[in-house]
Amino acid sequence: MTITPLIGLVADRKVVTVGQWIDVPNDAIPHSYVAAIQQSGGSPLLIPSVAVNLANVERIVDAIDGLFLPGGSDLDSDLYGEECHNENDQPLRERDDLELALVRRAVERGVPVYGVCRGMQLINVALGGTLEQHLGDRLDMTPHRDEIGTYTAHEVIPVAGSGLAGIVGTATFAIASHHHQAVAELGQGLVACAWAPDGVVEAIEAIEATGDRFLLGVQWHPEQKLPGAGLELFRAFVQAAATGSLGYRVGLAEGTNTDDMVVKDVGLRVVDAPTSERCMEKHSAMSS
Repeated sequence: MTITPLIGLVADRKVVTVGQWIDVPNDAIPHSYVAAIQQSGGSPLLIPSVAVNLANVERIVDAIDGLFLPGGSDLDSDLYGEECHNENDQPLRERDDLELALVRRAVERGVPVYGVCRGMQLINVALGGTLEQHLGDRLDMTPHRDEIGTYTAHEVIPVAGSGLAGIVGTATFAIASHHHQAVAELGQGLVACAWAPDGVVEAIEAIEATGDRFLLGVQWHPEQKLPGAGLELFRAFVQAAATGSLGYRVGLAEGTNTDDMVVKDVGLRVVDAPTSERCMEKHSAMSS
């Protein structure tokens, strides 16, 4: 039997109805992510959203070949030092802290990391970046989320010479979009590698002066398998997980100084604070 790369992905916490049982807490994930990993040659390993244990984080990262970060609810804005916007989801801090710890350990160990939508935003925050909390505050924005529960189509423009362009090419293509937040200040060692026509960052990756690393986040939903950038991104990620490297690096202009751009000494920085009191108070007031 062929052994395939083991891909870890953290489940979301949802309250669902199961048979005759109502309001049952579940750790679950949309099957489209699981299917995309399987169809790309990987074996998904579901990780429940539980309180962070640093020793177990190290064991998890040591056990997996790649870390996938799926979409989901908004990150706690406290994690990047901002007040909670009124349009933000109620945060699930246990998931936030676990995924942040996993990303930092994976980057430190050189384990391939791939994030989608929230997952891209989480990579950015894990490496010290910030988020624009609500694109709806802009007047000139491309629709990135028209209606709840639907995907919006718009174009993205890959950056020539980037690792992303090495996978999908440099031609503009349409994607499936559903987000109201976006990358603001880039995290340490990250570069934007695709943009929307309105200037929203649509993909980020690692800047590598030397060596190989697969660290990629995209703001769209390639698991929906639209033409342009669907399963090929999952396949590239799983290939990196299988081989340990992909020669994945940004094509920088000759003479570019990357001394201050490379990820250095990321380490584990777990925030012990509970879910943001400001966000919890806001959502409690809205539901009362």
